[in-house]
Amino acid sequence: MQVNAPPALLQRIGRLLRAKESLVFYAIGLALLDLAAPLATGWLFRHRSLATLLGTGTTVAGDAVAGHTVAVVAVALSYLLVSAFFTAGYLRSLLGRLHWGPRDGRQFARLLALLVLIAAISWGLAALQGLADSNTTLALLVVVAQMIVNVPLLYAEYAVVVSNVGPGLAIWRSLQAFAANPLVSLLVLYCLLLVSFLLWQLLPGDKGAALSLAPTMLIHVLVWGCISFLADVVLLSVYIDTIERGTLPAN
Repeated sequence: MQVNAPPALLQRIGRLLRAKESLVFYAIGLALLDLAAPLATGWLFRHRSLATLLGTGTTVAGDAVAGHTVAVVAVALSYLLVSAFFTAGYLRSLLGRLHWGPRDGRQFARLLALLVLIAAISWGLAALQGLADSNTTLALLVVVAQMIVNVPLLYAEYAVVVSNVGPGLAIWRSLQAFAANPLVSLLVLYCLLLVSFLLWQLLPGDKGAALSLAPTMLIHVLVWGCISFLADVVLLSVYIDTIERGTLPAN
């Protein structure tokens, strides 16, 4: 029986990266959406300055629940709907020709449900982070919690689009993919969390006019978009490779 050696996976990653390098702009657009949405809901809810919102790390789910206003909830729902639509199109584009949306309504609903779950988890982690600001031990525990929580979600979006499964089964498939590829999965997850932490540290909190913050925010979006694209190429390649090895069912 032929064993799929690491060089074969590296070749798959390299081929996908070369074939789909233009999709980095798609990823940057999604990164811009992810940054702008919580700033919009945060401003509608609190009417604070841009610098203050960047410093507090507001979340869409948290603002929607605490805001109790139609505008905040409408923006939060619009963000989730738009994000689910274009995320599906982006992942489908990595698999084949360019797409701007999901394959059908079922795929859209499944990815939307998963993104709602992720938004709720992000809200909880942000709340823990707020409590840990003055406690080093708790801050370390929050970092560990982020690692643990993101493990079952690492391949979940790919499972929805590639395997056409619901969010519950997608999380289970994600765990299976992680168990089959622990080293590369942990490496990518660690890099994502590290880059995310460093980028948010670069954003000046509680000071600066909105115009002066624009270059830093632009750098944030560009870097995070590029890193997200590279991570998606690697993880999607790993997920498909795991299916082809017979470790995961195709659907």
